[in-house]
Amino acid sequence: MLTLREPQIVSVSRFASPIGMLWLASTERGLVRIAFDCEEDHGLEWVLKRFPNAKLIPGEKANAEYHIQLGEYFQRTRREFTSKVDLAVSEFQRSVLDEVSKIPFGSTACYKDIAQAIGMPTASRAVGRALATNPVPIVVPCHRVIGRDGQLVGFGGGLHVKKWLISHEGGLLH
Repeated sequence: MLTLREPQIVSVSRFASPIGMLWLASTERGLVRIAFDCEEDHGLEWVLKRFPNAKLIPGEKANAEYHIQLGEYFQRTRREFTSKVDLAVSEFQRSVLDEVSKIPFGSTACYKDIAQAIGMPTASRAVGRALATNPVPIVVPCHRVIGRDGQLVGFGGGLHVKKWLISHEGGLLH
């Protein structure tokens, strides 16, 4: 069972991006969620499930650093995110997300590559499930993970957004 640190306050803000509105949530420990506008609840249900006693507040000021770094990413002046992230995930998910964070800007890897890198070469599907629940897409670049045959598969913001992000970074698609 996953034990969560209970924050008192979760700061929530919106960020207008070239791929649509993004919803950000952070605690004093760092960014906990980026949700796409296409998500029905904008990620707020996710936040409330993980932090049921937290108070949600407008977070434009608290999330300013994340807004700046996302803006730089979309302007192609930032290739890596340095802001704090507070991942409320299982140990396995953390190992997958840590490995995915190593994929360089403009590059891609397949699910099997990630499974092998974490020492579980037959866990490609489990890697896919872990990435499907990535709470901070873009910052932890799960969009850089593609199918073994080079095809785009699965992405919370939609495959058109995944394609846009890979193209934005100058990555090659098959």
